[in-house]
Amino acid sequence: MKTLVTHINPDLDAIFSVWMLQRFLLGWEKAKIEFCPAESTFNHQPVDSDPEVLHVDVGLGKLDHHQTSDFTSAAKLSLAYLLKVRKSEQLSPLDKQVLEMMVEVVNEVDNARDLDWPEIEKARYDFYLHNLFWGLRGLNASDTETMAYGLKSLEAIFHILKSRLKAQEEIKQGFVFETPWGQALALVTGNEAVLLEGEKKGYCLVVKKDPQEGGVRIYALPSSKVDLEKAYDWLKKNDSQGEWFLHSSHKILLNESRTKPMKPTKLSLEKIMEILKNG
Repeated sequence: MKTLVTHINPDLDAIFSVWMLQRFLLGWEKAKIEFCPAESTFNHQPVDSDPEVLHVDVGLGKLDHHQTSDFTSAAKLSLAYLLKVRKSEQLSPLDKQVLEMMVEVVNEVDNARDLDWPEIEKARYDFYLHNLFWGLRGLNASDTETMAYGLKSLEAIFHILKSRLKAQEEIKQGFVFETPWGQALALVTGNEAVLLEGEKKGYCLVVKKDPQEGGVRIYALPSSKVDLEKAYDWLKKNDSQGEWFLHSSHKILLNESRTKPMKPTKLSLEKIMEILKNG
């Protein structure tokens, strides 16, 4: 059976890519959807070894982008693959144009370029349901289906905005420190929203350490000159108890991930800050 595989806790890039392939790749309309941790594969099979299985945004194969520093995404790779495979049975010009528009947005979001959007701090970017409701009506969704989607979505938006406001207060209590690339921010919190809110405030990088498990997430502004490779090399060599992953952009350093289990570090936030102060 044809199977589309993506990572656990799928993000916009993963979900959009699966939707696009299932919707437009001929013969894949009824493909089963499976999940696996990042950097692994479905049933541990070699990636891209089975023509009936497509790994999307996972597995480091042809439809994954985590092995490159290019400004790309699974969505962008999947669209190129879709257009190549369909060949003479190309999409209609309108379908192709719409998909390209959607891929452009997904690609920007997945590479954190949405931070450059005008007034990104405004709540309206999290509150665009009215267009989605209009789209559901266009798909002849029933009132019950539209209401169920709306109720769940509004609960999600409420959660997002609440987390954002909490984060804005939390970062006021964070530790500001100097790095070779500029001022950075470090916090002990379980609120992941501090990463984005800190970047919006202009910090070159933000460090978040979870108070329960101890896992650390370090995010740098995409437009900054931050390079976390030196810190990664030190941690990989000296932190025997923690597991670390350096994104190919060298601007994301993770000891905690939504897409795969990782061993949390025992190092203190102060020690992580000391390492980053040295570049």
